[in-house]
Amino acid sequence: MAPGSVRQSEQKASVWLAGLAFAVAAFALFHGQAAAVALVLMMCGFALVLTRVRQELDEADVRQGLPEDVLRIRELLGRDAFSHALSLAHRVAELAQSARLQHAGVELVAWCELGLGRPDAARNALSWLAGSSQLDPYCRAAVEDACGQSLWALHILERAARRKALSREATLFRIDLYARLRGIDAACSLALQKLALLTPADITSLVGFAREAGCTESVLTPLLSRLQQLSRDA
Repeated sequence: MAPGSVRQSEQKASVWLAGLAFAVAAFALFHGQAAAVALVLMMCGFALVLTRVRQELDEADVRQGLPEDVLRIRELLGRDAFSHALSLAHRVAELAQSARLQHAGVELVAWCELGLGRPDAARNALSWLAGSSQLDPYCRAAVEDACGQSLWALHILERAARRKALSREATLFRIDLYARLRGIDAACSLALQKLALLTPADITSLVGFAREAGCTESVLTPLLSRLQQLSRDA
């Protein structure tokens, strides 16, 4: 059986299952029996319907080639081709049907605007996601920092770090904010807590900057020890 036929069969099966769940639930409620079972069946029916809706939205995005556009945008950002990336990011944000790709598109627009030196435009882009729990705290913090709100940017990352581990990039940005707002010793102390996330290049850069800034040896020594250990393991 072809992959398309398999998908169609699965889609029909999910619709039939949802319909059956609703029908059984309605019958149980109409007769005033097994209310708990009816409630569970209705919840299952709703879950199946929502799952199917999400699948349809994801499939619509795939048909438009939007996931590939997201990969292309990130590649362009890595080459500092911000103008070209921005036009693609707008396309993703405007055409995406799924919430996941809509969020990704808007965040990529913000990153492009930052790369072009337009932090206010980046903040305006993120305003479309105001209040969303899915907004990347690193992106939001970078925008706020570029708009001159470095303390607020640090607060965003600190609050996010209490909920879950930050990415390597977000952690490096948090260390940078520590260095600027709390001093190089505080930045090195944070780096010591997050050594598992840092690469040898990250640590080397931090050690060089810390030495130039006059960081205390008590903080530098553990970083140097970790760097030597990584060198031996490589």
